[in-house]
Amino acid sequence: MGPFLRFLFRKFLRALLYFVGAYILFLIVFFAICSFSKPDASPISDDSDLTSHHATIADFGANHRPLDHTYYTFPEWFIVWSYEERANFLDKSRPPSDFPYFGSIYQYWHGYCFICSLTHQRKQGNFGDHVMLVAIGTSFSLEYTARGIYENTIGRLTEFLSGHQLTEEDAYAAGVARDYANFATVRPAYEFHFARALKGLWTQTPFLGPHQFRKLERKTILTLDYGLQSLYSEILQLTSHLHGAESTETYAAIDNASESVFREFPHIRKIKDIAPGEYLVSIPRYQEFTELAVALAKKNVHFAQIAGNSVIVVTSIAQGWRDYTPEERALFTEKVLARDVQRVAMECRVTDLHLVLNDIASRGYLVEHIYDY
Repeated sequence: MGPFLRFLFRKFLRALLYFVGAYILFLIVFFAICSFSKPDASPISDDSDLTSHHATIADFGANHRPLDHTYYTFPEWFIVWSYEERANFLDKSRPPSDFPYFGSIYQYWHGYCFICSLTHQRKQGNFGDHVMLVAIGTSFSLEYTARGIYENTIGRLTEFLSGHQLTEEDAYAAGVARDYANFATVRPAYEFHFARALKGLWTQTPFLGPHQFRKLERKTILTLDYGLQSLYSEILQLTSHLHGAESTETYAAIDNASESVFREFPHIRKIKDIAPGEYLVSIPRYQEFTELAVALAKKNVHFAQIAGNSVIVVTSIAQGWRDYTPEERALFTEKVLARDVQRVAMECRVTDLHLVLNDIASRGYLVEHIYDY
């Protein structure tokens, strides 16, 4: 290594150390502020008297999950919602440079801060959950920072040079973003096949065409994007296998049901009978749980416990949310950055979940997600 390269290496190493030090300082200040702030959200009653019968008879065993996971999964899912928001944004043929990357980073840490303060106040949570949320938050922040800087400099320049006309590569990238967002709602995001997306970039878009400079720039940056994400996904998959495969189902105790539920919804699997009209069932996790729970609520099927817990978090996408019902406990609201709607986060007793879901539907709003631990 020559003198000049050694000089550059030392400069890079020093800058990296400064960055790591500043980031560690940020995390220290973040947790100091968020752990000891006091959100206006007192604990909701766990309704233990009403569910003790089910807790005794319905043995959740290894399918029992800690209550605090319903709160800690919100920051995880926020990243999925941000990817979906970006996909919706690009679907409308809007330029990538206009997406609010930095606002999304702020919303992740802001939401995580609220969850941190809430669970600390209620003496919930553990160190492992925070390590995971810091890790994925850091990865998300670095990804969106790189995208934000690039798209607002070189990307914006090539948009200008192309007369703000998008290319085949832009349309292809929008399609990949849509596929990725859809995939992340039903499977872990790191299982998405970015290598296949990279191959499609070069086989499904012509090398020559209008706005050639923009085409070449998009091909170059998307090749780097998909290549790095493919490598990163492989690393995450290897890491996840070291901890064993995570369950893809959630156990729930339901009542006011009948055997016809299992014929109408074949993805809901009966584990055991508890009493007439009461069952311990297995429901697929992730977004499918939300869709099936909404469908069950429409049929007035009630939940008694979910994953052995009696309180759960729900988010809704609404425009002009009004008052909460007695069954709904407000947590927070935030603006969906690329649309004129709000994300409304609330918690409720599991025994009231069917009432909450039906109330949201009756207002014409969307049940975004039920955070099934």
